[in-house]
Amino acid sequence: MQSLALRVLPWLGLLVGGACASHFDVPSPSVTAPAAATVPPIEPATIVLPVSIAMSTLRARIDSVFPPADSLDRAKCSAIGGLVCHQYVYRRDSLDLRMLGERITLFTRLRFRGRVALPGVGGIASCGYAPEEMRRAELRFATNLYWRTDWRLASRGTVLAPDILDPCQVTLLRVDATPTMKRLIEGQLTHLKQQFDSIVPALADLRPAADSMWRTMQRPFAVDSASTVWFAMQPDGASLAALTGTGSAVNTAIVLTAHPRVVVGAKPATDARPLPPLTLAGKPRGIHVPLEIEVPFDDLSKRATALLSGEVAGKGITVGDIAVWGSGDTAVVKVNVQGRVSGALYLLGRIGYDAASRSVLIGDLRYTLESSSKMSSIKATLGAPRIRHALDEATGHGRLAIGEQLDRVHRQLGDQLNRELAPGLTLSGDVYDVRIDRLYTSQRAFVLRVVFDGEARLDVK
Repeated sequence: MQSLALRVLPWLGLLVGGACASHFDVPSPSVTAPAAATVPPIEPATIVLPVSIAMSTLRARIDSVFPPADSLDRAKCSAIGGLVCHQYVYRRDSLDLRMLGERITLFTRLRFRGRVALPGVGGIASCGYAPEEMRRAELRFATNLYWRTDWRLASRGTVLAPDILDPCQVTLLRVDATPTMKRLIEGQLTHLKQQFDSIVPALADLRPAADSMWRTMQRPFAVDSASTVWFAMQPDGASLAALTGTGSAVNTAIVLTAHPRVVVGAKPATDARPLPPLTLAGKPRGIHVPLEIEVPFDDLSKRATALLSGEVAGKGITVGDIAVWGSGDTAVVKVNVQGRVSGALYLLGRIGYDAASRSVLIGDLRYTLESSSKMSSIKATLGAPRIRHALDEATGHGRLAIGEQLDRVHRQLGDQLNRELAPGLTLSGDVYDVRIDRLYTSQRAFVLRVVFDGEARLDVK
């Protein structure tokens, strides 16, 4: 496949014909850009990777530190409830774990029995043992989740609310041990909070995924088989979206921003900047990569000169150098000829994008009136028909076919959106749309603005 720069040369095939002696002067055409040709700056690219952490993952870890049933001996009981606690036995229902916004709530019903010392009275009292039924309680736990600077979750603003539904009245000396049992259950919740604070950061460490994407986006890759045209993403920002809850999942997104570009020539150096400090992002959606494909005038001119300079007609007429530039939607080609005759000829054409062939076309390419007149007088010497045919064949019949290059970028983006970023972190997605936004001329290049849109997600296991 020809390089992107070479394939823009199509229309040079309609060049020159005729011959005359000595030197001639053809005035440079006056080409000005339309008044409304101002092109807005290109927007940055955004790569948004939604992340969903199932509440079932958190529930399973809470189950491991707050099992459905347990019996605490005196040592464990005292560690939670103090010296008054001699034994504590409980059975709980399943955990009702939900999230709304950034706030997570836990609710469960509990049945318990226990033995406690009676301060100031002496002796051991109990409630909930046969023939009595176990006492009932409800446990409520709520906390806010947030992102730490190390890309891990943490909790804050925790609220604990135990509610004993059945009093723990002890017949011995008519003592009510309910306050003592409530302190014991509060101690159990406090222990759960300590365990919860250590569980949450282990739920999701998104730094490895963000760092993998960041390093991948820093590496340019070739978009032509000759490795003369390169695509570079140039990432410049990394963020996490605010946490939101759907009742059964914790949702967020890794958001990477970049300023991609296409480079013609040698491979650009790989950017080696580390992942920047974490910031919080808004709520962008999907993958949106605007890209400008530049075909520099200087590069076109040099390639055209290298291709066509030298003896071309066999009768002492050579092409010296070629200059290409543009203004607005008009392309200008200047051809210098040397030898038995010398001077410059000019061609003008309209640039546009043809969706059917996915090519940039130079339509209505023609000599200026002055060039056409001069060619008539030197036509026999220059042999224009043969030269036009040779140039037309060499430059792709008047087209810059960018379809293959766009396909390659599409495939590369797709490959990067379907892989394992780190153990337990799998990325999946697709670029579903490639569209041409506009074609215009800058001060130094023909520029095609292309937009890639897609979606992806990061699965946490």
